[in-house]
Amino acid sequence: MPNMDKGIYTALSGGLAKSREVELIANNLANATTPGFKRDTGTFYEYLTEVRRNDSVDGVQREIQSLSDPNARPTGDKSFVELDGVYTDFRQGTLQKSGRALDMAIEGTGFFEVLTPAGVRYTRQGNFSIDSEGRLVTTSGFPVLSKATQAQVAVSDLELKGSPPVTGQVPDRQPDPQARVIQLGQGPIQITEDGRILQNGGEVAALSVEEFNEPQWLEKMGNSYYRNTHPNNLKNEPAKSKIHQGFIEGSNVNPVSEMTRLIEATRAYESHMQAVKTYQDIDSKSVNEIAKDR
Repeated sequence: MPNMDKGIYTALSGGLAKSREVELIANNLANATTPGFKRDTGTFYEYLTEVRRNDSVDGVQREIQSLSDPNARPTGDKSFVELDGVYTDFRQGTLQKSGRALDMAIEGTGFFEVLTPAGVRYTRQGNFSIDSEGRLVTTSGFPVLSKATQAQVAVSDLELKGSPPVTGQVPDRQPDPQARVIQLGQGPIQITEDGRILQNGGEVAALSVEEFNEPQWLEKMGNSYYRNTHPNNLKNEPAKSKIHQGFIEGSNVNPVSEMTRLIEATRAYESHMQAVKTYQDIDSKSVNEIAKDR
């Protein structure tokens, strides 16, 4: 029965992969109307046991151990599908006119900078409001930050997620985020394309819009917020993105396309699970027949 066992592992790995894909697609569909939401897709790779098996003495020893360990991955010429990671599609969403003065949409690759209890986060969701303290805040009540002074600061031996250590100069932002909270007064508010906030004939503040060298180094934190995982990921040059007042950026999820993907992934998942059941039935039948023969 060893070959059959390898087959059930292959089918099961495919089912688990499709299950994860279904979860990602379902989350995309759930956020199809969420302002500024960016769709996710899973990336998978095929693990070929025969290709990865080493014919050295160490490789033979590992194969012997895998045969004796019930929890080990089976060896042989079978393949397995494994989740490699989650890729976020940062393509521009459609700009939808709202006519509301505190609705702001970004055209370009930039992100609004906001201050949360966990630190600075970034978002494309620009449906802001003014809280009881006169601060410009997000829908979660987090203060929106004004533009900081850009500078370079020396660092060394920083361990960064998904990247080699950084040495030399990385961007620095001053003053601290707590000092860059935007306070607004009474009167009409006008936002220019470069993010300047005008009120009562004068400039009150300038919105902080940050752009990144590698968007995939932004980690989703929920509620359309992102955390920058790489200190050197911040671009140290003026942002080229434009702000459109009275507009909201819609989600970049295409519901029709996602529904098609969901149906395909669900059918594939069901096929894998049917294959698993078939292997289990064969296993059970083989055991019963052996018992009868005895």
